[in-house]
Amino acid sequence: MNNKKILLILSILFYLFSIIIIGSYLLFDLTKTISMTAIFRLLLLIISCIFLYFGGFYLSKYRNDNKPMKVNLWIFFILYLLLFFTLTLFDEYFGRTGFFNISWSSETLNSYLKDRFNIIPFATITSYINAFDSLYDTSTIMYNLLGNIVACIPMAFFLPLLFKKQNKFKVFLITIILFVLGIELLQFITLSGSCDIDDLILNVSFALIIYKILKIPSVNKLLRNIFLLENNKIKRSSIVKIVIVFFIVVSLGVGLVFYRRTLYDKNLEEYDNYYNYRLEIVDDSLGCDGEKFFEDEYYEYYFNCKKSDNVYAVINDNEKYLVKDLLNDDNTDYYITIDKMKDAGLEYIRVNKYEEINISGTGEIYADIKIDNEKLVNIEEVEAYSDYDINNPTSSKYRLKFFVIPKEVGETNASIRILNAKDDTLNLEKKYKINIDKDLNVTVEELG
Repeated sequence: MNNKKILLILSILFYLFSIIIIGSYLLFDLTKTISMTAIFRLLLLIISCIFLYFGGFYLSKYRNDNKPMKVNLWIFFILYLLLFFTLTLFDEYFGRTGFFNISWSSETLNSYLKDRFNIIPFATITSYINAFDSLYDTSTIMYNLLGNIVACIPMAFFLPLLFKKQNKFKVFLITIILFVLGIELLQFITLSGSCDIDDLILNVSFALIIYKILKIPSVNKLLRNIFLLENNKIKRSSIVKIVIVFFIVVSLGVGLVFYRRTLYDKNLEEYDNYYNYRLEIVDDSLGCDGEKFFEDEYYEYYFNCKKSDNVYAVINDNEKYLVKDLLNDDNTDYYITIDKMKDAGLEYIRVNKYEEINISGTGEIYADIKIDNEKLVNIEEVEAYSDYDINNPTSSKYRLKFFVIPKEVGETNASIRILNAKDDTLNLEKKYKINIDKDLNVTVEELG
């Protein structure tokens, strides 16, 4: 078998492997048989591109021209766009909905504008920098910060190689700005991801930086030699410099991730010490009368007898405190709650401080509260219980508890609308007439 046939066979095999991997990617994505993370998607495309590269490489050697490599560039570009649009608009793993599940309503729009819409430059960037030394998951910060940094960098590589006009800086600048603005607009229209001016700043800035770097003659020649099989002469010293700079950049990126992970582990240890400690209740009291030992925003807590000076909490087997002191001291080294005390065996009587409203029903829901005169009264949801049925969320049972908190004397009406979480349709609505007397006692009357 001559060398020409070997080159052709190798080319066919590499192209075949690439097609199989790309086909698997599309199959997994469309059928949802395998949940693909961003890293897994990227890994599949990188492997397919490697096979595709060598397929074009051997085919170019077989043909004695670089046309297959030029075609490969277009395929690489299309695969990049496929991954880019999937992650920004359609990937449910990142909370994207795309064009197929748009749920436009006043509630969803207001929620989007409140939580995922930003027109203040550097507000989001600053928030992630401030959260770097925090308990935010490392991958969350890196996906959002580094993800926006690298998202449009490939455009600085593809556009100048595929389109001659893109070799002009002004043309590339306008193109990349319009491209990113278009993506942000699509995310707003579909309510997918976030529409954030900081995304524009990061995407465009780093695409321009890489564009300038790739225009360095030695770098440009190296890339054309690799991806178009040209024979541009490059000094060995230039290649060494490029490799060193690339190694430094990659090392800094990896080092940043590991440093962030170290900070996260340190904060997690402090968190565990604060929240996850062993607690034991010791009651040394004898017979006595009832006594209030603690109150919070909504409840008062009573022992069935007067014994607050005899009931202790033992933490981590060696620290002993009076229960009343722990609950009423905000400067302890632990996260202290009455519920944690109860789980450890503390017995008490809990009394409401305000008039309560209870609502129950079925469905996966959330509450929307409307008060005609908010100067008189406030209604707050204080407890929510759900017997959630994962196979049939609409049949899940819920119980909600609200407190009616008086502010001034007067009378007003209020309504509590229970909305379905999936589509914001009305599940149940309760209307009430509320009266507050001069002693700020509350009377609640349900209206028909």
